[in-house]
Order: sequence, then structure tokens, then C-alpha cells
Amino acid sequence: MEFEDLQAIWDTQNDRPVFSINDSRLAVGLNQQREHSRRRLFRLLFAPAYVVALFITVALGFTFLAFFVKTVTKMRLTDPQMSIWDGAALMAGVGAALAVVASMYRERRKHESAQNVFAPSLREELERGISQLDFELSYSSKSRVWNVPALVSFGTGVLLVEVGRLNGESTPWMMLAVAVGGVLSSVWVGFAAKKKAVEQIEQRKHALVSMRAALDENAL
Repeated sequence: MEFEDLQAIWDTQNDRPVFSINDSRLAVGLNQQREHSRRRLFRLLFAPAYVVALFITVALGFTFLAFFVKTVTKMRLTDPQMSIWDGAALMAGVGAALAVVASMYRERRKHESAQNVFAPSLREELERGISQLDFELSYSSKSRVWNVPALVSFGTGVLLVEVGRLNGESTPWMMLAVAVGGVLSSVWVGFAAKKKAVEQIEQRKHALVSMRAALDENAL
């Protein structure tokens, strides 16, 4: 059931007594919309972040191992030697990627604990729907748009630079330029995509808040 259908049902009932407004169709429809929002947010935001962070962590781990083996064995005189700064950079890249997904996982788990059960009343369903939209809006804030891609891009940048070092480039400026470009482009794309999404979420939130206010008013 689309959100416009729910609005149409509400518009035909909001002048009735409160017991009539508590229509099961509306509650079920709101629950379906909330479930759809939860799945969409996981599919478009959380799942990609988890996959990218896992890839960066594994790739940095293999890079560290290869670099360490070359440094210890010194099979060829021309093999690059890993400095303490290389090791620190690789560890920082892993930490940045894991910090992003760990924070996202904790916040989503805390939020989902109050979202994964069917609400016992229409008003509580409205409350949970508003909470879900607030959660989505929190990931559209300017700080989120900057932090998540910047930290993940930092991990990718470290990987590119250290792979260049591993292949014998003492100062892989081209790799560093690619990393910086990735950060800037990802942030720009994030801002462009979020603007329209925020407008749609705020419209839906306003509709749910209006429904809740009308429900409370009829209950008096």
C-alpha cells in the first residue's frame, strides 16, 4: 500500500469519532510503509557500508601482510621496506572503516529494537513511523554526509597509497590524488542525492505528525 493510499484513507475518516479512525487497514498500511522504509534504508545505506568496510579491511590486511613479508624476508634488494608510518597508516585505514560500520551497527540495532514489532495501536504505529523517518533524516544530516564517505574514502586512500608503496613507488602522488578526488566526489554525490530524499522524508513525516495530532484531538 502506497503512502498516498494511506493519506486517502485518512482523509475519508478524520472527521469521524476516534474509534472509527482506528481502522485496521490504516494501521496495517502504516506498518507496511514502515517495513518498506526499514528494508530500503538497509539495502541502500547499511548493506553497502558493511560490504565496503569489509572489503577495505581485508584488502588492507593482505597489503600489510605482503608488505611485512617483503620487509622481513628481503628476497630482493629492490623490494620496498615497510616503515612504521606504513604500518600506522594501514592500521588507521582499518580503524576508520571499522569505526564507521561499528557506529552504524550500534545505532541501527538500538533503533530496530523498538521497530521490529507490530504496534498494538494506531497511535503507536504513527509514533514508530515518525521515529523511523527521524532515523532516516539523521543519516541525511550534513555531518553524516561528510563523515561516512570521508572515513570510508580515507580507508580506500590508504589502500591505494600503500599498494603504490608496495609496488616500489616511494611517493605515490597519483594514488593520493585519486584518494582525495574520491572523497570530494563521494561527498558531492551524497549531498546531491540527499537533498531530494530529505524533502520526501519530511513530507511523509509532516503527514504522520498531522495524523497523530488529529487522532489526539479526536480522543479528547
